[in-house]
Amino acid sequence: MKGANSDMGQDNTHPGNNGTGDEESPVDPGSPQRSALDAITKYRLIIGGIVLGVLILIGVVIWVLVGVLANHPAAVSTPGPATSTSRGPLPADVEAKDYQLGDCFADFDSSATTSKVVDCTTGHSAQLGAIFRYKAEDSFPGANALRDKGREICRDVMLNEASTKYALLQQNAYPSATSWDNGDRRVDCFIVVNSGNTLKESVLQK
Repeated sequence: MKGANSDMGQDNTHPGNNGTGDEESPVDPGSPQRSALDAITKYRLIIGGIVLGVLILIGVVIWVLVGVLANHPAAVSTPGPATSTSRGPLPADVEAKDYQLGDCFADFDSSATTSKVVDCTTGHSAQLGAIFRYKAEDSFPGANALRDKGREICRDVMLNEASTKYALLQQNAYPSATSWDNGDRRVDCFIVVNSGNTLKESVLQK
């Protein structure tokens, strides 16, 4: 039998350690470990605040840019003058399939497969006023339908004030059955004079 001073049944574990490892004792609020955790938490909060502020700023900038672009009028392309400025040096011999709207021609022959394209400020006898292209899969419509189409597109040609100085005629060119089979699908309307190369300017409205 143990004496009265026996330590049997007493809890002799050190404060902060119960000897089992199953539980942890509370940390002293004034301990250095708690102070270190508080500093890390504050640092994270500061960094998080900065990141959040930057994200908000980026969002505001994007919102402003979207608003500005949405209200900005889209650029409107305006048709350029009906001349052959994109061809490069003139005069140039050009195949009929490559005629461009506004081209001016010296000594023009509508039945020729090649014509001389010149600057419209130099003497010429014709200017291409309108073009209509049938689809590649279209079947040959016949000479009468092609002739009517040529007259139709000629009616829509807009002439400028300078055209009143000249006695002008309209002349059509359209595919034959043979050229149609070879891929020719265009109908052209030419504004012409019958007195040589007397035109000295474009007669088409810009």
